[in-house]
Amino acid sequence: MTGRKLRWNALVLVAALALSALMADGCDVEEEGEGLPGTPDARALPGQMQGVTDTEVRIGTLLPLTGPAAPWGIPLAQGMRAYYDYINAQGGMYGRKIKLFVEDSQYSAPVATEAVRRLVEQDKVFAVQANLGTEVESAVYKYLEERGIPDMYAIAPNNEFSAPVARTRFVLMPTYSMEGRMLARHVYKTYSGRKVGMLVQNTDDAKEWEEGLREGLEELNADVDVTTEYFDATQSDVTAQVQRFKTAGVAAIAFVGQPVAGASMLKTARQLLRWDVPIMLNSGNASVVAQLAGYDNIEGAVSALFYHGAWETQIPGIAEDKRLMAEVAPDVPFEEMTLNGWNTSRAMVVVLRQAGPDLTRESFLDAAESVCKNYSPTALTPNSTSPTDHRLIEASVVARAVVDRSVDPPTVRWEPFGDVIDFESTKDCVVPTPPPGAEDQPGPSIQEHYK
Repeated sequence: MTGRKLRWNALVLVAALALSALMADGCDVEEEGEGLPGTPDARALPGQMQGVTDTEVRIGTLLPLTGPAAPWGIPLAQGMRAYYDYINAQGGMYGRKIKLFVEDSQYSAPVATEAVRRLVEQDKVFAVQANLGTEVESAVYKYLEERGIPDMYAIAPNNEFSAPVARTRFVLMPTYSMEGRMLARHVYKTYSGRKVGMLVQNTDDAKEWEEGLREGLEELNADVDVTTEYFDATQSDVTAQVQRFKTAGVAAIAFVGQPVAGASMLKTARQLLRWDVPIMLNSGNASVVAQLAGYDNIEGAVSALFYHGAWETQIPGIAEDKRLMAEVAPDVPFEEMTLNGWNTSRAMVVVLRQAGPDLTRESFLDAAESVCKNYSPTALTPNSTSPTDHRLIEASVVARAVVDRSVDPPTVRWEPFGDVIDFESTKDCVVPTPPPGAEDQPGPSIQEHYK
C-alpha cells in the first residue's frame, strides 16, 4: 500500500473516531428531571427560560458529521467543543458550565429540520451557534426565530440571513456576494481578455457567490468571458464539467461548492487531464480541500479569506490559541477548521460574558448587538455589530495556497497577496460597560479592542 493511501486511510479512521465521539457526546441526555434534561440536580432560576440553570447553559449546533460536507463539520465541532472545555475548566461563565449539543445535519435541509427540533424540544438549548450551510440555515431559521431562540453566527453567507435584520439571528462571515467581488478584482487583474470557467454548486449560496463575481466584473468593466457549469450539492464527481472547461479553453477555473466536489475538480484537472489551469476556490474550501485533493494538486490555488490562518503563529493570539488547544484537546489538530470552530465558541463567550450573571435572551441579544471594534486573534479588521448590523465579520483578503514539504505529511498555508478589503457596516459604535463580576470570568471580554 502506498504512503498516500496510508495517510488517506488514517484520515478516514480519525474522522470516523471523531464522529463517534461527537455523536455520543451530543446525544448523552438523561431523563428529564425538575430542571433541564440530563441535569436532574440543576435548579432552574426564577425568570429564566429553557437552557439556563444556575449551573449550566446549553448551546446547540447543526453540522454535517456525515456526507460530502463532513470534512467541514467534524473539525468545526471539535474546535467548538475544545474552546468550551477550556472555559469550563476555569469554572464556566458566571458559574455555569457550557454544554454543547452537536446534531448531524448531513448538509441536508430535511435532516436539519428534524435535528433542530431535537436541539430545541428535546435538548432544551438556550441558543444555537454556527449552523453550517445555506440549505441548513434556510430550513431552520424561521423555526428558531418564531421560538425566540438566539441563532448565532450562522456559517451561511447569504444576504437573506442578515438583511433584513432579525433580532435573534446573527451571521459569522462576509456575504458570498462580498467574496465574489473580492475575487472579481483578482480575475480582472489577471485574466482580462480571456475566458474563465465557473464551476458552481446548484444551491442559493453558491449562486450568490457566482452573482457577486459577475457583478464585480461588470463594475470593473472587465473584458472577461465567463462560462459556467453547475453540479448538485450531493454530487461528488465533477469530471465531466472540468473536461468541458478544458475543451472550451478556459484560462482559469473559479469553484464554489462542497469540498468533495472541489477535490474532484482538482484531481481531474491535475491528475486525469494533466492540466495546470489556475484554480480559484471559495473560502469555505480553502481550509479542507488540500487534505482531500492532495497537496500537489492545490498548490498555487487562490481564495478569498476572512480570517488569519492557523499557520500564522507569529500573531501572538494565534500562537496562544495553539498552545491552549493542545492543552485542553491534545488529539485535535490545530488547523483552519478547528480554529474556526474554536473562534465561534470564543465569540459566544464574549457575548455570554457581557450578558452578565442574570442571563436571559434579552440580555444575551443586547450584548450580541453591542460588539464594538472587538479584538480576535484571527480577525483581519475589528469586529463590530449593532441593532442594524448582525454580521460579525465583514472583511476579506485574497490569498494563495503555499505547500510546506519540509514536514511529513506536508502542510498548506494561505498567504495573502492583496490588500484587506473592509466592508464593515458599523462605522461608529461605543464600547459597552462590562456588567458586575465580568472581570472575574474566563475568556475574552467585549472590551478587548482590536490591536
